[in-house]
Amino acid sequence: MSSPWITIAIPAYNRAHLLQQTVDSVKSQTDKDWELFIVDDQSTDDTWDAAQSLAFQDSRITAERNPVNRGLAANFRHCGSLGFAPYVLLLAADDQLESEFLAHMHRIADTDPTVGLLCGRRVLYKGRTGRRRPYSVVFNGRQDAGTTVARALRNGNLYGLYSAVVMRRDALVSIGGIRDDNPWAGDFEAFVRIAARYPVYFNPQSAVYQYVDSATQTSAMVRDGTIVRYEIETLQRLLTDKLVQAYMSDADIAAAWERVRALAWGIQFYGRLAGNFRTTFTPGDIQIDSSHTRHSVLATVIRLLYQRWRLTY
Repeated sequence: MSSPWITIAIPAYNRAHLLQQTVDSVKSQTDKDWELFIVDDQSTDDTWDAAQSLAFQDSRITAERNPVNRGLAANFRHCGSLGFAPYVLLLAADDQLESEFLAHMHRIADTDPTVGLLCGRRVLYKGRTGRRRPYSVVFNGRQDAGTTVARALRNGNLYGLYSAVVMRRDALVSIGGIRDDNPWAGDFEAFVRIAARYPVYFNPQSAVYQYVDSATQTSAMVRDGTIVRYEIETLQRLLTDKLVQAYMSDADIAAAWERVRALAWGIQFYGRLAGNFRTTFTPGDIQIDSSHTRHSVLATVIRLLYQRWRLTY
């Protein structure tokens, strides 16, 4: 039997009620050439029992449990090191793949093995209402190494989230893997570093349904404002990467900081409206060029508020 072309790893914590449908979405793929790891991070619900049961039913599935609770970012990092297939997909335990997702990605990987990231399209799936809202895809097709970096830092994670992006394993290894200290923007940081080194392919035909409700960690970090700190740290680290720097003009860097400052204002305003803003961070702590007008910052705040509201409610 030949080795699978892709390793799929699901980092799971207290997602017993959603894990079955996530794994079912993998098993229903028209492309069957995969291996799957489910990694329970010391859940306090029945996630570990569910993972063992799913592994017992299919020889392509392996269940393991961390000896201690690693936390979100560290568990993603661990999952990124599992398996031996040339491509890796980190699938959140509450997201679902559209049935042709792997087939589309496999064809691209075979056609152009130089591509480091294969980016699909994410569709928000609301657990409370059942509504689906697709995200737009900024690019379509192959983009050369480095050509997407400046726009990504100016405008945010245009590559997608872990569940929607297939990474070439050696490209992931070349950047040192997933960081274990960035639970909010770890995917963005990894994707930008890879995109600065390898071509990226955007395929809107490959869809992932991203489950969102008020219980997700993303929603919690929106409410308490901690995402601002992670955004700042991520931007600071990316701007010290020489290959990332090579594709950033002074105007690009100023615009990237403007986006983060606008995020700080937006989250602070959002949190005050919700009555649960707890961070001590203030937007004035971020310095941006004085040439950026209040109008441009306000426009970014409104855009970010809408995006965060969609993720939370």
